[in-house]
Amino acid sequence: MKSNYKKLGQFISKVDKRNKDLSVDNLKGLSMTKEFRVSTSNIIGTDMSKYKIVDQWQFSCDFMSIIRVHKFPVVLNQNIEPVLVSPAYPVFKIIDNEVLDPEYLMMWFRRSEFDRYADFKCDSAIRGGFGWTELCDSELPVPSIEKQREIVREYNVVNDRITLNEKLTKKLEDTTQAIYKQWFVDFEFPISKEYAESLGKRELEGKPYKSSGGEMEYCENLGMQIPTIFSVSNIGNYVKLNQGQVINATTNHMISKTGTPLLRIQDLKSGEECVFMNQDVSKTKIATSADIIVSRTGIVGLSFRGRVGVVHNNCFMVKSLSSKLDNDYLFHFLRSKGISRKMEEMASGSVQDDLSHSKFRQLPITLPSEQLQITAANTLNKLEYSVTLKKEQVKLLKHLKIVVLARMSGAQ
Repeated sequence: MKSNYKKLGQFISKVDKRNKDLSVDNLKGLSMTKEFRVSTSNIIGTDMSKYKIVDQWQFSCDFMSIIRVHKFPVVLNQNIEPVLVSPAYPVFKIIDNEVLDPEYLMMWFRRSEFDRYADFKCDSAIRGGFGWTELCDSELPVPSIEKQREIVREYNVVNDRITLNEKLTKKLEDTTQAIYKQWFVDFEFPISKEYAESLGKRELEGKPYKSSGGEMEYCENLGMQIPTIFSVSNIGNYVKLNQGQVINATTNHMISKTGTPLLRIQDLKSGEECVFMNQDVSKTKIATSADIIVSRTGIVGLSFRGRVGVVHNNCFMVKSLSSKLDNDYLFHFLRSKGISRKMEEMASGSVQDDLSHSKFRQLPITLPSEQLQITAANTLNKLEYSVTLKKEQVKLLKHLKIVVLARMSGAQ
């Protein structure tokens, strides 16, 4: 152990400030991500005067959950406003913030190594627990306060950039959805030169279709008015649909630590590749970058593309087989909120929702002109590319955050 490692107990002390005057009503729970969350407890008729107050720069933790979740749920209140937590949660503070910085300590708690340490102590303890004594006996490097704050600043710069990129990503995603809705739900796409000329009204070129008097007609299949230049059909008439690879007791031996990535819903959502197939798999189960992958069980209606690998059976692959349906337009159609909700509604199952292939093929799809599909896809693809870049940046920054946390063990 390095000489600058010290036991935590000499730096912290318990706090037991109760809400006797009921002055605090901001009740919080502790999340597994080590953040305060909105409490889900039913507090009707509960005596809130017994609940504990967590002031700024104080910590609250949950020793009881470690053995179950294999993490140490602990949160630092960095806000001026106090929060309220359960009487079962210990609250503690740093005795002297000029010796040990609260944010530095919270960084130490965020290390996966500390979670493993707490979990190990739970398993090895005779009574099967990690409590105040064990917390105080844990050790951490305590460099000078200047060095601690330098490390905290470095961490916060990375964290702030992650937050900013995530906000920009959300804004770009919202913009993509808004443009799709404006063009293909509200039917306010820009009128083409050809359509304007066919009406003898060239001044309408580029104007929004519906509000500029574009011709509409009632569609019985959709139960609504749509542009006369659109057609509607079942999606199964235009796409190729392949089932993913079934993983069960019979095929589980195909899982490996290396090989071709296995793309499950959780892997697609996180952008990570955690599981692999070590044997030859039918080409019909392997997605190319052109394939659209749609989740069909559990969380139904999520659509992804650009991932190469073996598609898990909780998803299927979709690709346009018709010149009348642009594959990029198909992706944005499936990605739109309205269609995602429609797929959720079509799913059924006694244990979990399941969107069958036959039901998916019955999904109605609106088909604009081929040129409008391409124009829309080009616009939306640019936004999607920006989203992808931002997500890649977030992924790299999160890795950098882990590196910063790992370097704390050698802090001098």
